[in-house]
Amino acid sequence: MFKQAGHNICISIAALNMSFLSASYANGAPNKEALNAVSNANALYCSAGSQNVPLNLTNVELIRAKNIPLMYQGFNNIEGPVWYQGALYYSNMGSHQADKNGFELSNQTTIWRWVPDGTPQVWMKDTIAGTNGLALDSKNQLVATRQLDGSLSVIDWQTKKVTPIVSTYKNKRFNSPNDLTIAYDNTIYFTDPNWNTPSNINTTDIQGGGEPGSIVPGQRIYRATKSYSNDGKLQTTVNATKVTDLVPALRDKPNGIILSLNQEQLIVGGLQGLWAFDLHLGEVSNPQKLLNTPIDGLGKDCSGNIYVTTTREMAERKDGQVVVILDKKHKELGMLKVPGIHIVTNVAFGGPDRKTLFVTGLTEPMNGKEIRQCGNKPCLKAGIYTTKLNVEGFPF
Repeated sequence: MFKQAGHNICISIAALNMSFLSASYANGAPNKEALNAVSNANALYCSAGSQNVPLNLTNVELIRAKNIPLMYQGFNNIEGPVWYQGALYYSNMGSHQADKNGFELSNQTTIWRWVPDGTPQVWMKDTIAGTNGLALDSKNQLVATRQLDGSLSVIDWQTKKVTPIVSTYKNKRFNSPNDLTIAYDNTIYFTDPNWNTPSNINTTDIQGGGEPGSIVPGQRIYRATKSYSNDGKLQTTVNATKVTDLVPALRDKPNGIILSLNQEQLIVGGLQGLWAFDLHLGEVSNPQKLLNTPIDGLGKDCSGNIYVTTTREMAERKDGQVVVILDKKHKELGMLKVPGIHIVTNVAFGGPDRKTLFVTGLTEPMNGKEIRQCGNKPCLKAGIYTTKLNVEGFPF
C-alpha cells in the first residue's frame, strides 16, 4: 500500500508565529525528558494527583441535552466536540435541500458554540467551516480536520481565519480528514477515511479507498510534524504512518484516534474494530486489538481511561449505541448507554471542573422509505448527551 514512510510531502507555513508545533522533543521517546514533557502537557487539563483517581460509574447515566438546534434537512451529524473557555464547540454536518438544478452538496459543516444552560449559537458558517474533528494544541489554538478542502487547519479564535497546515499527500488532496489527536510536542496524528468527501469533489483527485468492508489502499493515518528547511523556513511535513500496513483492517473507514495518557501508545478505531499501537519516536508497532465492533470517536480522562463510542447488542436493539470505557491496561470498566440515538459519534470533557462528559450523536431520520427505528421507537434527532463523572478529562 505504501512506500517507505520516509517519503515526505513538505508544505510551507507562511507565518512563523503560527506555532501549532514546537520542536523540543521527539514524540514517544520513553526518556526522562520526554516523560516530563508529557506530564507538563497533561497538566494543562489534569490537576495534580488526578491520574490516581479511580473512575466510579455508580448511578451514572447520560442525559440528553434539551434545545440543541440543527442546521440541516433530514440527516444531521454532531461531531468533533471540544471544550474551550467555558463553552463547547462542535461540528454539525449535513446537507441543505437541493438547489434549482437538483444538485445537493453533501457533508457541509457548521461550527456551533454552546454554553451549557444556554442556547447554542452558530460560531462559523458552513461556507467557511467544513470541519469534522476539533482539537487544541499546546497554545490553545483550534486545530481542525476539514472535509471542505481536505485539510488539517488552524482556525483563529478571534478572526475565524482558516489557515491550512497540510492538505495533500503525494500531490493529491486528502479524502476527508476526520479525527485528530495532538501530542505533547504538537505532533498531530489524524485519520483520513473517504466517506465524508463532499459530493462536488472529483474522486480521482483524492487518495481513494474502498466502500465499507473493503481494505483496498487509499485511506490512511497520517502524522504531521514541524521542521525547518535548509533555508530556515518553517514547514510542515506529513507522513503516512504504518498503522494500515500493520493492520489492513484499519483501511476500512479509519475514524477515532487518540494518544494514551503517557503517549506511549496510539489508539485507532475504524469500521472493523479498535487497535492500540506502541509509539516510539513517532513510529508505530506491535498492534493489539481491543474491540471488534465499529468505532467512531475516542476520548480520555486524566486517570488514563479511554472512552470509545461504539455499538453493543442489547435486549432493546441489536445496534445499541454506547460509550465503552477501557482502563489504561485496556480492561473494560463499564459502558454508558446513549438512548434513542441512531449513531453515537464522539466525546469530550468540559465544564468548570473538567468532569462533565459530553457525548455527541447523529441521526438519518429515514431508513429508505421507512422511519428509522432505534429499538421499538423512532430515532431521536441528532443531539448531545451529558453526565457528571468523578474524574477530570481532556477537552477533545
